[in-house]
Amino acid sequence: MVRVEGCALSAFNNKVIRLLPQDEGMVDEVQYYRGLNLALTGKDSATGIQYSLEPTRNRFTREREVTVVRDYDSLIGFTVWIPIVSNVFIYPVANPVDTLTANVHLKVPMKIHEHRDEVPVFPHHVPNICLGVVGVRTKLRMFFPALYEENNPDRSVELTLEQKTAIYNDGLRPTLQSLNPDTMTNWPTTYESALTRAKKRDNRYQYGTRPFPAQMVRRFGYELPRLLVAAHAWARDIVFMTQVQGVKEANQHQPDDDRAAEDALSVLLTDLDHELLMEPHCWVDVGLELSEPGFSYQWRTDAHSSIIHHFTCLTPLQAASYVNRPSRQYSKDISAGLMHVSGFRGAFKLSHRDPVYIQTYTTDKALIQQLDGGRHGLAMSGKQLMEGTPPEYMRNIFALYFDARENHDCAARIELRVPIRYGTRVALRFPVELARESILAFPREDWWQWRLIRMLGFMRTLSLQNDSAGPLRVGPDALSLSAGILWLTNGLHSRPDDGSAARDLMCTILPLTRDYDQDMLQIRPREELRQHGDMLPVCAHGAFFLRDIVWPPTADVPRFQRGPMMRNSTFKFMFGLDYDALRRKYLPPAYIPRALVPQKRVRTQKGFSKRHRLEDPEPAPVFVDLDFELAGPPQDAGEDLPWNERADFPPDLEEDLPMQLTKHWNQFCSDLLQKCGNLKNDPLTASHCRLTMEERLHVTDNVYKDVNLALVFNRVQWMKVGGQEWKEAFNIFFPPRDAPLRVQPQNFPTMKYWEEWFEMKQRLSPANFDTVRNRYWRIFKELLWIPKPHKDRLWKYTPSHDFSTYPLRYSGQAPQVIVSPSSYAPTWEPMDADAQADEEEEPEEEVNQDVVDRREWVNNIAPIPDRILLREEEEESSESEGEI
Repeated sequence: MVRVEGCALSAFNNKVIRLLPQDEGMVDEVQYYRGLNLALTGKDSATGIQYSLEPTRNRFTREREVTVVRDYDSLIGFTVWIPIVSNVFIYPVANPVDTLTANVHLKVPMKIHEHRDEVPVFPHHVPNICLGVVGVRTKLRMFFPALYEENNPDRSVELTLEQKTAIYNDGLRPTLQSLNPDTMTNWPTTYESALTRAKKRDNRYQYGTRPFPAQMVRRFGYELPRLLVAAHAWARDIVFMTQVQGVKEANQHQPDDDRAAEDALSVLLTDLDHELLMEPHCWVDVGLELSEPGFSYQWRTDAHSSIIHHFTCLTPLQAASYVNRPSRQYSKDISAGLMHVSGFRGAFKLSHRDPVYIQTYTTDKALIQQLDGGRHGLAMSGKQLMEGTPPEYMRNIFALYFDARENHDCAARIELRVPIRYGTRVALRFPVELARESILAFPREDWWQWRLIRMLGFMRTLSLQNDSAGPLRVGPDALSLSAGILWLTNGLHSRPDDGSAARDLMCTILPLTRDYDQDMLQIRPREELRQHGDMLPVCAHGAFFLRDIVWPPTADVPRFQRGPMMRNSTFKFMFGLDYDALRRKYLPPAYIPRALVPQKRVRTQKGFSKRHRLEDPEPAPVFVDLDFELAGPPQDAGEDLPWNERADFPPDLEEDLPMQLTKHWNQFCSDLLQKCGNLKNDPLTASHCRLTMEERLHVTDNVYKDVNLALVFNRVQWMKVGGQEWKEAFNIFFPPRDAPLRVQPQNFPTMKYWEEWFEMKQRLSPANFDTVRNRYWRIFKELLWIPKPHKDRLWKYTPSHDFSTYPLRYSGQAPQVIVSPSSYAPTWEPMDADAQADEEEEPEEEVNQDVVDRREWVNNIAPIPDRILLREEEEESSESEGEI
C-alpha cells in the first residue's frame, strides 16, 4: 500500500542526495536505482512512500527585505505617421526575420475594407515589412491592411518578392530621391540590384542599412505611403508600427514616485516623438520586479486570480472565473516542473485604463534565454537525447545549474501592457499583502538544488539506456521513458510544451486517474467528449512525477511498466522519426523490406527521360501558322551497315512542324517532373512529386497552369518572381541560339527535350530558330509556375529563407519552384481520394471517436483517442482571442 507524505522542497532534495551522491562509485546498485526512482517518480521503492511536494511551505511568513524596482520594458505603437525623432537606419533589403509574425496580444483597428469602417485585427495576421531600425532596440514596420485575408489567418504575412520590389522601386527609392537626393549614390537603382548586392557567396543575404536624417523622418512617413498608393491599390491605408524592446535596465526607478516614473518614461521616449503619449493605439510594458539577496522568488499558482484582481477592474469572483475557465486568453507557465509554482500570461479587453496583457515570470530564465525555432529558451532535441552517456547538452545544463546554485538569485517579475498615456499612473507599487499572498521565497541553494537533482536523475537514467544496445533500448516502453525525460528536461527551464504531441506524451508518461474533479489534471477534454472510464493524466503530488518505472536487474534497460502507448506521430515529433524508423536506425536490419516502401514513392529517373506518351496531340495554336520545315539530319541507310549503325529518318520527322513542336513542348513538360527526385537517405517517405511515373509521362502544360501545388507535390518551396527572373528561367530552359555552352550540368543532358532543342537549333536557319523560340516564349508566359532552374542543375531541394513552404509548417528539403509574375500566390488544397470515397459510400455513418488511424498504433497497441487530447479551450473561435 502506497503511503502519501507531504514534503518541503528542501527535504525532498536531501532525501535524493543521500541516495544519489555525485560520485557514482560510492553506492550499491539497489540504493542507486532507488535514488533514481525517487528523483523521477517521487516514490521511495524501499519504504513505499509517495512524496508529495508542498512548495507553499516557502510562502512569506515573516518580514522580509524585499527590493522592488519599477521599469518600462518595451513600447508598441501603431500610427499613420512615423513617431521617430532620431536618425533611422533603413533596409534596402528587409530581413524576413524582422517581419512581425508573433502575437503581441492586442488588436489594432485597421481599414481592411476600403469603403467600410476600421476593423480590430491582430497585427501579426496583417502582411508587413520592417523598414528600418533606430539603434539596436527599436524597429519600424509598415503594415498593409488591404492585403489582409480575413478568412485565411494562416496565410504568410511575409510580402511577396513582387510586392517588395514595388515598395522599393515605386515607393522607397523615389521618396529618398525626393527628400535626400545627395545620398542616392549609396542606394541601389532597383530592388533587383539591391538583392544582387546583398547576396553572399553562400546564397544567404547580408541585410545592411543606410542612415536617414532625423529631421526628414516625419516627411518620409507621409511621402512614402503617398507614392506607394498612387502606384498600387494594395498599398492604401498603410499603418506604421514602432516597437522598442528589452530596455528595462535603462529606465529602472523607484516605485511610488510619480516624478521618477515620468522621468523614466522620457528616457524610454528618447528617440521618439512625445506626441505618442496622445496616440490611442500605443502601449507600454510597465514592469515591477521583486527580489531578495540569497533567495529565489517564485509565483504561486493559486494566487493568479488575486494578482489579476489587483491590477485590473475585475472583481475577485470575475478574476477567479477568468483563471479557472478553459480559455486561450490565459496560460499558466509551470516553473521547474512544480505544479504549485507558476507564472501566467493573460490577455484582456476591459476598460481603456486597464492592461490589455499581463505576464508574470521569474528571472531564472535569463540563464537559458535564446530565441531559436519559435522557442525562447535552450532546448534539447530527440537526436541529441539518443547520443552520449549522458548527452552533452544535459551535462552543460547541469553545469549551468551548479554555478547558479552559488551565484544566481531569482526575482519575481510582473509586466502590464497598458496604454502609454497611463504608463506613469499604473503599477506604481506592489502591495506587501499581495506579495505575501502570491510569492514563494526559496533559499537560492534549495531552488537550484531541485533542478540539479532532477537533471541528475534524468542524466543517469538516460546513460543507463544509451549504454545499452539491442532491441530493449528501442523497445516502445524504453523509448517512451526517453521521450518523457526529453520533455521534462526542456520543461525544467522553459514552459513545458503542451501541444497535441505533448498531450499524447502526458497520457503515456504520467499517472492516470478517473477522478475528473482533480485540480491537477493535465488534460481536461471537452465535456461532451468525456466518457465514463476515461483515464486522464494527473500530477497529484505537486510535480511532474512519472508513472512506475522498471529498473535493472528486472530489465536491463530502464523502461516504463507496460501501459498506454504514444502514437507514431508523437514518436516522430519527439525524435524526428516514427517508431519503426527509430528501430531501424538504432537496430539496423540487413535490408529494408520492400513492403515498407510507400507506394507514393516513385523511383528517381536518373537515366535518360522517357518519351511523352500522348502520341497524337492537337497542335498547339501558337505553332499552327508556322509553315517552314526542319532540315533533315545526316543519314546513312546503306544496307551494308549493321542495323545499330544505320541512321534512318525517324518516322516523326515526316510530321509537319506544328505537330513536332507541340510534341517537343509536351516532352519538356513531362521531363521536368520525370526528373523530380526523392528525399535523400529516406527511402520510406513519399516522393516530392505525388504523381506516378505513368502520370508524369502524360502531363501537359495544364499541370503548370494550376496554382494548387498540392495536386503535384507532397512538399514544395515556392517563390513569386518578377518578369526578369521569369525570363531568365526561360533562357535556361530554352537557351538562345548564340548562348555559350555550359559545363555539363545535372539533369539537363538526360532530358529528351533538351537534346531535341539543340538538334532543332542545328536544323533551322537562325531566323527561323528565333521565330520558334519566340513562340516558345509566348506559350511559356502562359504557365503559372515552373521549377526554379539553375545553370548547374534542374532541381534544388535545399531549404531556403527566400522561399515559402507548403505544407506551411514543413521545414525540410523540398523542390524549389517559382511562380509567374502574372499569377496569384499558389494554394495548398490536398485532395484525399480515400477520404472522398469514404464520404461517398457512407455519408451518414457516425464516426467512432475512439477509433484512431491504424498507422498511429505502436506495438499493436491503440493510442489514446483523439477526443481526449482536445482541450476545452480549443473549441473557442480564434476571433475571441484577447477578449473577456
